[in-house]
Amino acid sequence: MDITDQRASEALLSIEDYKGKSILSRSESFVHTETVHKAAYLVDQALLMRWMPLEVLQHENYPRAKLCWSLYNRLFVVRCFALGILTLLPFFQVPHWCTGPKEKPCGDPDRYLLSRIPYIEPSSGLFIELVCVLPLIISLILQREFKFRTFWRRGTAYAKVALVTLLSIRIVSSITGQKWLFFYRGNLVAMYIYALAPIFFCSSVRGCFRMAIQVVHSFIDTAALLGAFVLVSAWFANLLFNGPNFQDYPTSLLSLFIMLTTANNPNVWAGVYAADRVSFCFFFVYMIVGFFFLMQLLFALIYNSYKVQLALEAHRHAALRQKRLRAAYDVMDVTRDGIPVLTATALFHEIASYRNISDVEIILEKVFEHLNRRPDDKIIFGDFQVLCNAFVEVVEKTAESAEELDDEEEVRTMRKNWAMILVESRFFEWFSCGVTLASLMLATLDRWIRGLEGKEIPELPLSVLVTLEYVFGWYFFIELCIKLHALRSWYWQRLSNCFDMLLCFSILGMEALSLWDPHAAEWISFLIILRSLRIVSLLGHFTRWRLMFSLLVRMVPATTPILAFQYFVCSMFAIIGVHLFGGLVYVENPVLEGTEYADSGLWVYNYNDYATAMVSAFNLCIVNNWYVIMDGITAATGTSWARAYFITFWAISVCFALNVVVAFFVGAFTIQLEKAKNDQSIVGHQTSAILARRKFGFSFLLGYNKHFSKYELYEDIVKG
Repeated sequence: MDITDQRASEALLSIEDYKGKSILSRSESFVHTETVHKAAYLVDQALLMRWMPLEVLQHENYPRAKLCWSLYNRLFVVRCFALGILTLLPFFQVPHWCTGPKEKPCGDPDRYLLSRIPYIEPSSGLFIELVCVLPLIISLILQREFKFRTFWRRGTAYAKVALVTLLSIRIVSSITGQKWLFFYRGNLVAMYIYALAPIFFCSSVRGCFRMAIQVVHSFIDTAALLGAFVLVSAWFANLLFNGPNFQDYPTSLLSLFIMLTTANNPNVWAGVYAADRVSFCFFFVYMIVGFFFLMQLLFALIYNSYKVQLALEAHRHAALRQKRLRAAYDVMDVTRDGIPVLTATALFHEIASYRNISDVEIILEKVFEHLNRRPDDKIIFGDFQVLCNAFVEVVEKTAESAEELDDEEEVRTMRKNWAMILVESRFFEWFSCGVTLASLMLATLDRWIRGLEGKEIPELPLSVLVTLEYVFGWYFFIELCIKLHALRSWYWQRLSNCFDMLLCFSILGMEALSLWDPHAAEWISFLIILRSLRIVSLLGHFTRWRLMFSLLVRMVPATTPILAFQYFVCSMFAIIGVHLFGGLVYVENPVLEGTEYADSGLWVYNYNDYATAMVSAFNLCIVNNWYVIMDGITAATGTSWARAYFITFWAISVCFALNVVVAFFVGAFTIQLEKAKNDQSIVGHQTSAILARRKFGFSFLLGYNKHFSKYELYEDIVKG
């Protein structure tokens, strides 16, 4: 089979294939057989795992609706870029409580410990907001156009419009200086919009939040039982023990609650145990029942319920595909007694024209022969689904076979070159690794000598080290030239090679610059250390390590939504923390004197700006000593109600969200690890790691990056 379009050889299910095609060139073909073309468009999108809304097909102005939907999809990257900027924008904005001059808006930086990230000007921030909100407005207009009356049937549409409207009003009010609008209050309101916009505009992240909300009812009774157990245990502890941690019921309740998180164990009962050894029985029973039974039962219920939601999400995904195929079938089934084989042949001819696939007659002949269908037969819907899947499978196998033949012929020609023989030799590989290790040790010794403070730096050893670094730099350049001559265009198929070239020319540039400025030589050792990270590629010689790294790379796209779910949960709490506690913590604050927070020097873990609040949220997720930060912030606010913020954070972000994320990632990784043990394309050592197949794409470490979708991951987790 001859693939006339390079994109078609990647597989029919590649989303990028479709995005590159011209809408106008396709719309011209609707003139003579509109029915077949509509069906072909629906089938093509279903096989691409992208769902054209049925509202487009039913729209009174179908070509216009289809064009709007296609433009909406083409704006996907722009929307992602805009939402990413809005997510990062709070890191660079001045907190709402800072009203000082431009140079130091938050006062003395040595007193109010901030993140030290440079803040942008308010005018620059408004311009960035305006640039980011425009693609969102255009996307909403296009979505409203192709969905028509059904656009307002979902609550997410109202949420999106409300967020864009609020952000637009904030921009206009800030530019015009309308202080009577509450949106004028600096970045306070905008930060909440920045956190909510990606959740509502990104369907994958929104799906994770939806699944998380839908599992709450399944563990409420266990959570209530755990809470009742802590309340009763605190009452008994207050009756049985004396001491600073159990002097009254609220203190006992707080101490036992923190003990349930294991953050203050065994400090919380050390004094009681020193006075009465029998008290161990109480704390033993409390931890066994509370932590090892009820808490673990709660975690298990949460994840099992989440797995049920994953199964429903996977089923919903399969149902969407079936609905599109059914809609395509109904468009062609005019007589309602099945579609003729000739009509199905015309359908796949049209799809083949989208993909620029030649020899489609041979493919269809194989498919119909496999299904035992004659030209005068009628095809029912069940056979139509099998037919579509068989067509995709044959196209993929044929395209892969053609690609493999082309690659083998090119590799056979390249291996006749002396440079290729040298590069593929085991001697060259180990010699390069040895030189890289030697350069790493040399550069490390250079940094150690230059880091000697208060001592005279010996000139002779340092000059020898610099000279050797120059030699290593030129060796890397020679190695680069040999690989380029041997691999040619294949050289760029691995990110590690691109990384080598960038650092190699950086090293040579610094060596040239050091001829005029001797201080530039100090940077050569840094660059050599960075270049020595290539030594990580040696891990590829260990099968299990290579397998683990390959799976991690493959799982990144599929696990991004649930990782984003955890990030946005922490982000929302960080914004609330800046709102409630911003500017209250500063060095030498008299109300914090004598607290464990001040004695431990944890001043930098505060909520004075968004970045430090995110760092504090990270520390709270780790749980260890989280109560110290809680006590410090509570003392700074002067009210015990501040503890409600931290307890809520622990319950939602740590106990619920983080455990779901960790269990999901570990479960997915272990299942994929077991499945991949039989995958020889990963486990088996490649004949030539240098000539890894191009279809595997980019991988910084191992050259293998064959991703799978999140729905495939969901199905594997449910089945596992």
